[in-house]
Amino acid sequence: MTFKQALRIALAAGAFLGFGLGGALLSWIVLPLASLDRDRRRRQRRCQRVVQATFVLFHDYMRMCGLVAYDPRRVPRPLPAGPLVLVTNHPTLVDVTALLAAYGELCVVAKGSLFRNPLIGPLLRLCGHIDGGQSGFGTPAHVLEQAIARLRQGQRVLMFPEGTRSPHEGLSRFRSGAFNAAFAAQVPIVPAAIFARPAGLKKGQAWYAIPTTAIVWTVDVLEPLASSAFPSARDLLVAAKSQIERALARQT
Repeated sequence: MTFKQALRIALAAGAFLGFGLGGALLSWIVLPLASLDRDRRRRQRRCQRVVQATFVLFHDYMRMCGLVAYDPRRVPRPLPAGPLVLVTNHPTLVDVTALLAAYGELCVVAKGSLFRNPLIGPLLRLCGHIDGGQSGFGTPAHVLEQAIARLRQGQRVLMFPEGTRSPHEGLSRFRSGAFNAAFAAQVPIVPAAIFARPAGLKKGQAWYAIPTTAIVWTVDVLEPLASSAFPSARDLLVAAKSQIERALARQT
């Protein structure tokens, strides 16, 4: 191992250690103080903004260290106003933090194991994110109900229809939950394509398997799909996946 490789691993370890310690600080001290408000939605929005600012700093650290070349202040396209479901591929370990740093007030469907994590579980609950449970393929009914409720309250929901990180090439089969929620609430689906080159922080890769150059992380927010324009949630799914696949193909 060269000195440069050892240094990059040490910097990556610092990023993940900082994420864990920062998550604990937010979960147990900062966000409980920020949520001292009787209005539940106002509490959640305040907590989401605090977490957004923290994730911006997290990505600043990784960018300055040459680990991930991404500045959340400079995303090329904002999300449309109003309630929507953002669906995207999930190539890296930092996709959620990158999207929350850029777009802030998003309600994320996250793994149930994360909600039970003492370092970040309270953070997820205080921000109003949705516990996705431990189901296999498919979306549990209670998760779908919560997503629909959030949309009807005017919130924006982020869901990864693959259910886990993307394979090294292409996309996994899409689950229908995001599209069922959007169709039931009659809100748009906003597809987005995430690109990360060179490959790093992917499924099956150890966190310390850091590329020798910075991972260039970008997101391409595609044209929204109005749920009312499709006869079924299945048709909405097919159209969104097709948009994402075409966007990814343009980058290969």
